[in-house]
Amino acid sequence: MDHESEWNAEIPEIEPGNLPAGPGESGDEPAPPPHPATPVSGGERLVSLDLLRGFAVLGILLINVWAYALPFPAAMNPRLIGHDQGLEAVVYAFVHMTAYSKMMPIFGMLFGAGLILFTRRVEERAGRSGHRWFARQWWLLVIGMVHGYLLWNGDILVPYAMCGLIVYRLRRSRRRTLVILAVLVTIVPAVGMQVGAHFMDKMRVGALETEMAVAAGDSLGAAEEASLEMWHEQKATWDPTQEDFDELVTVMRGGYVGIIAHGAPELMMMHLFMYPLGFGWNICGFMMIGMALFKTGVLQGERSDAFYLRMALVCYAVGLPAAWGGMRWMDIHHDSFIDMIRLGFPLVNVTGLVVALGHVALIVLAGRRGWFGPLAARLAATGRMAFTNYLTQTLICTTIFYGSGLGLFGALGRFELLGVVAVVWALQLWWSPLWLGRFRFGPMEWLWRSLSYGSRQPMRVRSRPTVG
Repeated sequence: MDHESEWNAEIPEIEPGNLPAGPGESGDEPAPPPHPATPVSGGERLVSLDLLRGFAVLGILLINVWAYALPFPAAMNPRLIGHDQGLEAVVYAFVHMTAYSKMMPIFGMLFGAGLILFTRRVEERAGRSGHRWFARQWWLLVIGMVHGYLLWNGDILVPYAMCGLIVYRLRRSRRRTLVILAVLVTIVPAVGMQVGAHFMDKMRVGALETEMAVAAGDSLGAAEEASLEMWHEQKATWDPTQEDFDELVTVMRGGYVGIIAHGAPELMMMHLFMYPLGFGWNICGFMMIGMALFKTGVLQGERSDAFYLRMALVCYAVGLPAAWGGMRWMDIHHDSFIDMIRLGFPLVNVTGLVVALGHVALIVLAGRRGWFGPLAARLAATGRMAFTNYLTQTLICTTIFYGSGLGLFGALGRFELLGVVAVVWALQLWWSPLWLGRFRFGPMEWLWRSLSYGSRQPMRVRSRPTVG
């Protein structure tokens, strides 16, 4: 038996309609029970998307755990709290090189692929897909808002919901058109960051002049006081004082209401400014790239092993050294948020996409060749329940780190946090296949599907689901 047949024998068949329209949806219909090894069909090869989603939802915790457990500036700047030596530095470098800004592109690409799969299936049955797709995105938006404002302000579901509405109109575009548009839209946030850096630099200069005037005994007007306060708030996000750190740790180790009240304004700023002016454009670009890769058969595993090997080697050969250079540049300029905006973050975005494409190629190739062994079925099940697993990570980590739970915020270093990540990974790889042995969908996948279709969907494996 060849590796591809072994792969298909170990993992339940995944039909086109089963795949997600978002970062964690399991799709329209569940996979049937495992079947004997047979020649690879187009539908079976789509198991690669489940493997990719499983890899991405586990990998994103490597980054998110810093946001759960550490003050935001320290999460991105290890020098601030002494996390830049020994094992701490090694962990930071490893995660930065392999995961930071690498998992979001994978989710975006899978979202784009899922959009095409979902709308094609609905259009085959009903002729039109707009109503169903918009309902789907609306409920993703609602769930994301609840998640972000009531649980954790690092939510990513809201921008995926909004971007999914935007790129819907491009589902029939040619591959070349999608790639060109993806490149163009990813330029927008880079330009926006240059504009933002320019204005922040002017704000910095103005604040220095104001502080000099105060030192000389001059009185300030209301506008000058407001401008100075705004600059200090911006500076504290990247270069906080010890007092700023202590205050944040106190809040996050406090009660639930205080934590939510602290995080809500930050999230609102993200929704109103950061995503529309910055990261949202990147997410749209990732979705377009995913749509183009789906139309070329790359995400489905339809290309040759040699193709995926070349793709992985080229992307890693270009992306990893560039990511290392970007990390070193950010370390050198660690005390300047303006420099981060001007060059650091744009460089991270570009290198992140390149390395992410390398990850995609390697995961698809590993699945085709049977390199995952028995882990493949567990990883695919984790991917089928990626929506549930993503939100479960929030519940577990906020319970561990927030004051409403164990209150360990700011108490663990990066190396120790790897232990937390490993435990969560083990749990999700264990419970995902166990759950899917009895039920057709993960709990959140089922809820999202039921809300989108406006009716309670069958859940038990023995039931036949209602299709669109």
